[in-house]
Amino acid sequence: LWEQVKIEAEYALKSEPMAGPQIYQGILSQPTLLVACTNIIANEIATELIPATSLRNLFLQELTFEDERSMALDIMGAALRSPSVDSALGAVLFNKGFHALVCHRVAHRLWNAGRRGLAMFMQSTVSSKYAADIHPAATIGAGVYLNAGAGVVIGETAVVGDDVSILQGVTLGGTGKERGDRHPKVGKGVILHDSATVLGNIKVGDGSVVTAKSIVTKPVPPLARVSGVPAKVVGYVANATKVLSEEGNDQDVFKRLEENLRYNYLQSGTSNASTPDPVLRNTPTFEEDGMGI
Repeated sequence: LWEQVKIEAEYALKSEPMAGPQIYQGILSQPTLLVACTNIIANEIATELIPATSLRNLFLQELTFEDERSMALDIMGAALRSPSVDSALGAVLFNKGFHALVCHRVAHRLWNAGRRGLAMFMQSTVSSKYAADIHPAATIGAGVYLNAGAGVVIGETAVVGDDVSILQGVTLGGTGKERGDRHPKVGKGVILHDSATVLGNIKVGDGSVVTAKSIVTKPVPPLARVSGVPAKVVGYVANATKVLSEEGNDQDVFKRLEENLRYNYLQSGTSNASTPDPVLRNTPTFEEDGMGI
């Protein structure tokens, strides 16, 4: 993936030479993808209290190999699922949702290490910079696409699975009537559209879709499409209809459901010697889902 990002950076320089200083400092002069991402984000969120150099060192100290892998998949998810991001380079340099996720991964490590004051400082900084309020204790999987981050709220005990797409204004919150484990558990491959709200300790099944401005207060079945206030099942995604219509026992059905949830990520390469193909889109997009963006 790092080689792919550098190819895209070099190609971008040919079409826009004036972007040279930003691309060289942010990408081409950096040794690894992890260092490049931390350098870009540290400079964005630096304050008088904590300068960019200190933040960069903190990021590199706290982020693990697992986090590095998750970040790579987050970049791929943004490049493949969002027409506005379009490339891995665009995600690394400009996607605020990806930047907010990286900051959360650092805050999550700090929280688990007992450094809760600094973790909350990171949360506050991300909230003011990217308009995304994600509690440091929340668990977020890999390959998550966070669109812009604007207005997104994720509660303390929320769990977000792999390959989830979260659009602007989404809330994963509590009902206000519970304590302890009180936030949603979102499965793999879920799409949460603009301003969707999921409340309470409920499960949103793998591969399901919550349409824009819906309010979900009850569990959502796998691969279901729910809509309305309160949200109700209005159908199932195309893959679910095909899979569920096939004969076989329950175990076979759920095995096929799992296979339909798998995403094929980045396939790097070049279409010819002069024009690299930054990202080959092999995952379902919002348009293919029929929901729009």
